[in-house]
Amino acid sequence: MSENCPEGRSKRQKIEDSSKYSIEVSNNQPNVAYEDSGIKLTTVEALPASENIDCVSLSSILSSENLIEMVQFNYMVELEFLMTNLPKSKQKIIPTTIVHGLSGESEKYLKVKLNRTHHTKAMLLFYANSTMRLIIHTANAIRRDWANKTQGVYMSPFLLKKRNIASSSEFESDFMEYLESYGDKLNIIRNKVKEYDFSTIKAILIASIPGYHVNEKLELFGHMRLRNILSRVTVPLSCKLDSTIICQFSSIGSLGKDEKWLIEEFAESLKYAKNQNQCSEPDIKLVYPTVENVSNSLEGWAAGNSLPFDHKNYLKQKHYMQKYLHKWKAIEAGRERAMPHIKTYSRMTMIPNSNNDNNLESKSSAEIAWLLLTSSNLSKAAWGALQKKDKQLMIRSYELGILTFPELFQNDEYTSVHMLNSTPQNLKPLLPSFNSPSKSTSSKKRNRPEEKNTLIIPIRLPYDLPLTPYNFKDGDECWTWNIPRTETDCLGLKKF
Repeated sequence: MSENCPEGRSKRQKIEDSSKYSIEVSNNQPNVAYEDSGIKLTTVEALPASENIDCVSLSSILSSENLIEMVQFNYMVELEFLMTNLPKSKQKIIPTTIVHGLSGESEKYLKVKLNRTHHTKAMLLFYANSTMRLIIHTANAIRRDWANKTQGVYMSPFLLKKRNIASSSEFESDFMEYLESYGDKLNIIRNKVKEYDFSTIKAILIASIPGYHVNEKLELFGHMRLRNILSRVTVPLSCKLDSTIICQFSSIGSLGKDEKWLIEEFAESLKYAKNQNQCSEPDIKLVYPTVENVSNSLEGWAAGNSLPFDHKNYLKQKHYMQKYLHKWKAIEAGRERAMPHIKTYSRMTMIPNSNNDNNLESKSSAEIAWLLLTSSNLSKAAWGALQKKDKQLMIRSYELGILTFPELFQNDEYTSVHMLNSTPQNLKPLLPSFNSPSKSTSSKKRNRPEEKNTLIIPIRLPYDLPLTPYNFKDGDECWTWNIPRTETDCLGLKKF
């Protein structure tokens, strides 16, 4: 149909609108708008709807009748479970490529088997209206990962086909380089992806590719890639003097018998900023479940099977890790008993609630300088370890993540852009100056700098703020998965 006719223009307009992040003007503050970051938590089946607000399920991601092809990147795949989350009309006919780390169950679908650890979790979804969507997430394609665990998903806008096939964006270049690491097996997929325009994505790709990375490739992957990108990110004014770097994950690898890699290498990368010389030293905090967290979870001890921290590694590392460890606490976040398989790394500053009479407000909110949602756990295998006097980065596994920060959303329409954490009770957070009762006239209100066309990017963090440190004196114990638990869990079961 011609785009010159009214119906043709209408269809084109509808597609173009879906290719952008949604922006919503605040009902209470006309000079404040909200833009979707694309980052969501997944629904938890055992929780009420009130805790699953603004969340997504696997079936909702794959629900479109217009879906005509998909590529699934993952570590573990239960093929029947994956396909039953498609619309019934698509379950037996949709062309599917599965790039995976473990053997599959059927030869009906094309698979790309790799010899390296493939921990990446992502999807390419192609639609009949010539659009495509990139999904980067944290869940294996297995039933238990999408049922009662805390997981995260990044959903790109619907990407249109390019008008000029030769054009490219930074995101596309990074993603194509990642796809090229799979070799010729994905040539057809890679050529198809090249047809789409990634310029509407307001995020940065952070990938890990197995191998030894040197010279110009030293800063292309792993934590050195994150270091390189963060050196271009300006830490907001509120985060410059008092900020915290929070690393939240579902497993801890063999980090060494001292904190050299954790603090002097990995955390050093997370401290980088464009205005680093103006920033105070940020605190480093690690969020990982205790034994009690797992025992009281929705799955009981079984949840610990997805938290594979080796007990021998913990014994070697606890003497320096304990001072950084914080419990899994997520009451306000609505995920207290849903154990985390999500991995997030973020720099933020806490904003204590000054309006104690407002029950909608959290005990503490935060302004986020940047946030990374990724498949990478806290390990050298995922993030890489520097070798040969810091001239070489060695990575053991495929990983994929998405980094977002306020500057990516900046445009001429907004005086300021802020990324704030949200909760199920407060999905549209405001800056502290908006939350305080007004004693001024409307003319004075207009002089508030925050009210001059402010854009807020809410992100629903999976955990509560402020964080709660481990209390080892009172018996808190870091979860490790490979020792017996003779006490019964909340379901009345023991772990042997």
